[in-house]
Amino acid sequence: MIAAKRQRQFVDKHPRKSIGRLIKALEQELSALDQSIDDAGRCSPAWCEKEDLLAAVPGVGPGIARALIAGLPELGQLDRKRIAALAGLAPSARPAQMEPFDR
Repeated sequence: MIAAKRQRQFVDKHPRKSIGRLIKALEQELSALDQSIDDAGRCSPAWCEKEDLLAAVPGVGPGIARALIAGLPELGQLDRKRIAALAGLAPSARPAQMEPFDR
């Protein structure tokens, strides 16, 4: 939403102040949510351990680490092939069943 409002700010000249206030409010809300997620993660030693391990990988920051932990709770319990398949990143030798064409 923030990116969309920033784009709109360049297109619409009249409501710039209003859009600016909205962007500021969205950024404050995002900051509060990030802090809430950060606080919740600090309560869990397992979460902190996984986040630290993921953050040690070059290119993985706190946001990506948190998204991976939240979206793939199986991370660290399954092997790489199963995690890739679970995430939808592994090609399948047997494609999903498709309905036959009516001819």
